[in-house]
Amino acid sequence: MNNNLLIALRPSKTRHSLCVAALCITLSPSSWAACTYTVTNNWGSGFTAEIKVTNNTNQTVNNWAVSWQEANASVTNAWNATLSGANPYTATGLSWNATLAPNASASFGFQANGTAGAPKVNGSLCDNNTQTSSLTATSSSVRSSSAISSVSSSVTTSANQSARSSASSVSNWLFEENSLGFCNYSGVVATNHAGYTGTGFVDSENVLGAAINWSVSAASANTYAISIRFANGGAATRRAAIVVNNNKLLSVDFPSNNNWAAWQTVTVNVPLNAGVNSLKAQAETNDGLANIDSISIAGLGITPAACPTTAVTMDCNSITDQPVLRVAADGSATYRTLQAALNTLPATNTTPTQIRIKPGVYREKLTINKPFVTFCGEAGKQSSTILTYNDSASTLKPDGTTLGTSGSASVTLKANDISMENITIENTFGVGSQAVALLAQGQRLQFRNCRLLGHQDTLYVHSGTQYYRNCHIQGTVDFIFGAATAVFENNTIHSVGGGTAITAPSTEQQVPYGLVFLGGKVTAASNVAKGSVALGRNWRPYGAAAYIRTELGQHISSVGWVKMSENTLDTARFSEYQTTGAGATTSGRAPQSRQLTAAQAATYNINSIFGSWLPSYSK
Repeated sequence: MNNNLLIALRPSKTRHSLCVAALCITLSPSSWAACTYTVTNNWGSGFTAEIKVTNNTNQTVNNWAVSWQEANASVTNAWNATLSGANPYTATGLSWNATLAPNASASFGFQANGTAGAPKVNGSLCDNNTQTSSLTATSSSVRSSSAISSVSSSVTTSANQSARSSASSVSNWLFEENSLGFCNYSGVVATNHAGYTGTGFVDSENVLGAAINWSVSAASANTYAISIRFANGGAATRRAAIVVNNNKLLSVDFPSNNNWAAWQTVTVNVPLNAGVNSLKAQAETNDGLANIDSISIAGLGITPAACPTTAVTMDCNSITDQPVLRVAADGSATYRTLQAALNTLPATNTTPTQIRIKPGVYREKLTINKPFVTFCGEAGKQSSTILTYNDSASTLKPDGTTLGTSGSASVTLKANDISMENITIENTFGVGSQAVALLAQGQRLQFRNCRLLGHQDTLYVHSGTQYYRNCHIQGTVDFIFGAATAVFENNTIHSVGGGTAITAPSTEQQVPYGLVFLGGKVTAASNVAKGSVALGRNWRPYGAAAYIRTELGQHISSVGWVKMSENTLDTARFSEYQTTGAGATTSGRAPQSRQLTAAQAATYNINSIFGSWLPSYSK
């Protein structure tokens, strides 16, 4: 775990003077400045740390400097600053980062021998009267949900890459394109923008999922500072997932500065295992990645490693170590129906089994109550592999009573450890009544590249833990609803008609997360009026829903969140973080909802939400 130690000159009722390099600035009561001291890696006998200087005044500051004293350590080298003195130490900015515009920051790092402590940082942009207090990461700080949720990141600008490259030492390895440790990428190595290092930079494909992969060896299991040098001259911030050993740890923003030749650096702290680690940056926006020049990794014993030669499993059809039952509606396989294939499995099935489904229309009202089954359509054929039925809540049973909402489902899951991929599940009843396409009730349920189609109450996330990735889910009223802890990553949530709200969570009070949307888009058909649909309403008093970096269409209402029936928004748990698009005007949001801080949003990751379960479809 890394700890950011904040030293802040906070506003008061008096005015203050700030003098830097003969330039005196009067600070208004609303101005304040800050320095942070972060231990980025600690191996017991030594450590690396980063000090970040932020100019939160309204005036440009030139030639910043900071000083600090280590209680039980000696600094051996530094990068991104000029180091002088011998405990206390002084660091001054280089030619390319010494000038800080209002709200700009500069960061520098250093390595030290000895024990990391909690030093006092002094400087004209730091509050000299504030002491730091720190718990530092040690070699025992390996991957855990708490460590991942506290990952910090920062972005600095660089006009002179040679200054940064010169900082490389035995504890800071630079990975360039076309060198050992640089494995593969989606795009080309280009040279058409100045300022790059090495042989060029990676210009990724402008698609969701474009990625760059590296292979890194670490001497010990620990947390390491990884700096990615990038340029983004596009119109918008580009976002990428940082994936280590097939485990997504966090999302990182690569902000635009409207100049493809102006290189910046983003730094994140991530845990690595002892030995060889795979590292990937994968685009989470349709624009692809920013241009990536290089990465550098600070820490003891970091070296490049040979790239893996085995292919990564990308689809359920590539799994070869499980029994396979084949289904085809046209009679070309062993079974014509999914029910017939299911009937061959014991109720207490413990053997992971594949049911491979050929394209076709399967009109079956299915209840799946056998665990450890993957329903696998052919890759790219989800639109023509359709499980369909047309019951509604008002449909009569033989005894004259109605089916009700739960009974209307075309497909009902009542088992744990079920996976579905490349499939469409639909309810074709139409408008006028609740008509569920999928009712999902169970632990560790996952869905990838699926289409869930209906109108009112399309997807009933009844209970348990559920994960949806790259799916298309559409409906009209409350078409994602229920009490499950469910994560929706990079999905399209599509309103096909007017409706009160998209979601209706019924989360229990003691459950920390309800419906969590990570990235993706919220869209609507052309007939859906602007500002007519809420993001959610609470079906139960403590219903919880969060949209994290999700693009919202213009059909989303400015108030965002509304109550259902007698419930009140005072108890609901509705939140957003960095939503974008025409529907993301948050100034008019319901006052009971929250706009999350970066620290709060960082806890909305798969490890924190699901704990010990890592969905294989999230890799």
